[in-house]
Amino acid sequence: MFKKVHAAMGHPRHAAGKTGRRARRITAATAAAVALTVASTAAYGAVTDGAGTGSHAPKRIGTVPRVPAGATAAGTTASGTTLRIGVHLAPRDPQALADFVAAVSTPGNPRYHQYLAKGQFASVFGPTPATIAQVSQALRAAGLTPGKASPDGLSIPVTTTVAKASDAFDTGFRNVRLKDGTTDYMNTAAPALPANIASSVTGIVGLSDINTITSHHSAVRQADRTSSAAGRASRAVAPHAYSPGLCTDFTSSGYTDGTDYYSPGKLAGTYGMSSSATVGAGQTVAVFELENVDAGSIAAYQSCAGTNTSVSTVYVDTTAGAGAPATDGSTGVESALDIDDLIGLVPGASIIDYQGVDAESATDQNVLDVYQRMVTDDVAQVISSSWGLCEAAEISATASAENAIFAEAAAQGQSVVAASGDDGSSDCYRATGSTAKAVDDPASQPYVTGVGGTSMTGSGSAATQTTWNNDTGGTGGGISSRWAPVVYQGGVATTAKRAVPDVSALADPYSGYPIYYQDDSVSSSPVPGIIGGTSGAAPTWAAAIVQANASTACQTNGRVGFLNNALYKAARSSYPTNFWDVTSGNNSVYATGYSAAAGYDEVTGLGSPKEAGLITSLCAAKGTAATGASTFHPLSSPKRLLDTRNGTGWGLSSVPSTKPLVAGGTAPVKIEGAGGIPSSGVTAVVLNLTVTGTTGSGSLIAWADGTAKPSTSNLNWTAAGQTIAASSTVTVAGDGVVDLYTSSTTHLIADVQGYYTSGTTGSTYTALKPARLLDTRSKVGISTTTKITNAVVSLKVRGHGGVPTGASSVVLNLTATQTVGSGYLEAYPEGATRPTASNVNWAATGTTIPNLVVVPIGSDGNVSLYVRGTSHVIADVSGYFSAGGSAFHTVTPLRLLDTRKTTALGAGKTLALQISGSDGIPSTGVKAVVLTVTVTGTTGSGYLTAWADGGTRPTASNLNWVSGKTIANQVIVPVGSDGKIDLYASSTTQVLADVAGYMS
Repeated sequence: MFKKVHAAMGHPRHAAGKTGRRARRITAATAAAVALTVASTAAYGAVTDGAGTGSHAPKRIGTVPRVPAGATAAGTTASGTTLRIGVHLAPRDPQALADFVAAVSTPGNPRYHQYLAKGQFASVFGPTPATIAQVSQALRAAGLTPGKASPDGLSIPVTTTVAKASDAFDTGFRNVRLKDGTTDYMNTAAPALPANIASSVTGIVGLSDINTITSHHSAVRQADRTSSAAGRASRAVAPHAYSPGLCTDFTSSGYTDGTDYYSPGKLAGTYGMSSSATVGAGQTVAVFELENVDAGSIAAYQSCAGTNTSVSTVYVDTTAGAGAPATDGSTGVESALDIDDLIGLVPGASIIDYQGVDAESATDQNVLDVYQRMVTDDVAQVISSSWGLCEAAEISATASAENAIFAEAAAQGQSVVAASGDDGSSDCYRATGSTAKAVDDPASQPYVTGVGGTSMTGSGSAATQTTWNNDTGGTGGGISSRWAPVVYQGGVATTAKRAVPDVSALADPYSGYPIYYQDDSVSSSPVPGIIGGTSGAAPTWAAAIVQANASTACQTNGRVGFLNNALYKAARSSYPTNFWDVTSGNNSVYATGYSAAAGYDEVTGLGSPKEAGLITSLCAAKGTAATGASTFHPLSSPKRLLDTRNGTGWGLSSVPSTKPLVAGGTAPVKIEGAGGIPSSGVTAVVLNLTVTGTTGSGSLIAWADGTAKPSTSNLNWTAAGQTIAASSTVTVAGDGVVDLYTSSTTHLIADVQGYYTSGTTGSTYTALKPARLLDTRSKVGISTTTKITNAVVSLKVRGHGGVPTGASSVVLNLTATQTVGSGYLEAYPEGATRPTASNVNWAATGTTIPNLVVVPIGSDGNVSLYVRGTSHVIADVSGYFSAGGSAFHTVTPLRLLDTRKTTALGAGKTLALQISGSDGIPSTGVKAVVLTVTVTGTTGSGYLTAWADGGTRPTASNLNWVSGKTIANQVIVPVGSDGKIDLYASSTTQVLADVAGYMS
């Protein structure tokens, strides 16, 4: 029979029965901390304050810890108290590190799965030797004795006393007596450093020993067939030959495999994982632990499971035999769960237990030391952590240091998974008593895969799975208070910040994991038990990654590495094949939390693994990005690839979303294989991008997925409630995806007009001196000066403005002006069905707005322009596609001009801009350039014209605006023989020019 041991199976179970963690509930020294603001990586620069000028004026880094709730002052900390401090440094180029991680995680990128070699991080991304030397010298000058920098260069250890640290960092120290009667010390001010090194330091950790890190497992249920009368009698586990099941300690316990507990074979079979004595062979997985583990208990489990898995220990800041012994039925239980789960699911793998200082006495620096050792050793391909603390209970210095360590892991191809916690949406409840929504660290870290928990019964196709939330606890999940939206969650978790968890697996202790643990009060030998919590779910996902890495596909194409990019791509492409969606339940444990629903949710994430499908997705072949001279293929009618308003291309493959793109969020748009576009060979795509329902001013950036986000823009808007469109030519990544980022929340539409391929079957471009084909204000191309209202205008193209009879498509700059109310304009080949996609949009009377369009020409040589609403219309031709022009070449988007850094372009003035020889563009042979030109800081109504330098300024315009507006438009401009173009403004304005490609 099972017997409950330790805490009752209710919420208070965690208090004293978890891995020897002392039963104190405190507020960590961080509530006043400045939150980090990041996109896909940490804000590595120091958070500083303080007065003073000059390179050596002191600046404070971070914030002062807040006295824990319920704590009382307990005097000044003894000056001789020893401190073990870590001075943490920023990578030499944080953005380059983030870009590298994206590259090695994106199929089709030339760097895909080309991870850093062991020990290479320091020389590529670590702080420079000069920076390390400068910081070390400053520490010595302050009276400290810095040690040798860590192998990755990200931290400098310092062992000192409170007295010396007080002088060096200009802070006092005091003791606080916590509610449980224990006494801790803390610094009374944020540490200060000279300004000339403060910018290189992300934080100083170890000035306080207050911490709330804990493991995320439930109490244990004993599964011992011996009666209680046996007392402490010694018992041996009978050796058991490997099979997917377990020995009689569990099979004869009176409880049912697949209902009351899950044997490794039953769990593996339910998740589609393999079961054999050698599965995982050749792979290494590491577990993060802050306690001793009983070796006899691990041996007992191996005997019961019939395995012979290699399990070793690496001690960090501690030694063998130090710390509390794993004999009280509490200490060592977390480690046993992690290791036994992995032994059962990947018995052929090697397991390394990275053991740090006992959680009861570990400082934040001790915690960081363990993670850093796991990463700098770079032996394990997969790292699993079942420990954590709520974000609000962690100082920003520790979170930033962790982020750099996990980014290093991603760059090296290490996968990191972490339990999301067992307190539902109120992750800080046990630390602070707060029931407010909060998530757990490190599960919320951008480079970590957060793992939530489920309840499950049955096995195989008959299994059912719901959210874990009962009297034993509930899965952690919610929205980070620290980390900005991450690229990989774009369109899936449409939240204002990083959402947690990413995935989930079994966690309910009522149907949990079989383990052995040592409890001397029960038996002198290891005792069989059943346990749960997200601490079980995390190593289950670690095992799933190990199995993927060991598969033939990953052996051929490279190990998974940073998991999240691949996970969310798998969900977008074929969600039901790769994930078991959990759609019922909630994580309202202490307060109203989040509810499970179809698709992603902040309860169980994407769901549980379907291993066979995931291996195919996670171990995808590299693929190759198309490059070189490209020809153009127009679509007969624009195709809508993305519309966040109705879920087109937005969300998961089977679960669309209708939420807008959040501020700072990214929308991945599948190009290849969508909308009639080929599944390979595409070098670039011509998109008409529209924002609608804007919530404030903002900008949009488009770029190739898996590459660095450029510092350019494709579309700008200035207020809420606007609808604005702009054409953009965007390089397509090797995975066939482009990314769209917006700086403010808005709905987003993407219509494809055509695409370029590296083949020669398409058409090529010929630039023309811009000419006006239509102006309804002055009877150009039309016999009236009346505004067009809900009507079609037939525009003659072939034989006009230099367009020959052999042209297949025409490039027009369309401008709506003197609008009445809201409306839009559509361009399409005459004789074709009018499309549902628009080219120019306006939302108010008096608007003037342009947009570049590429339109196939009808068989009669004309293009139709449909006006919905009322507006004057202008159409200027700038070139055409045919069989005899110049090929297109992509470049990395780059800003070639920004007059805000120099002087505004004055009214009636012309500016010459060098094109040839810039941003990878050849110095000769360039016929035309593709630019996004933006005007901002406009001082009155006006227009801008672009043309080849050395030629006569044409009468046509490329941008038109009214005072105070920021307007962007794509232009294709012929390049002069001197490699330059000219830009003319009729009224004073700032001008920006971003290059997207060129014709030669």
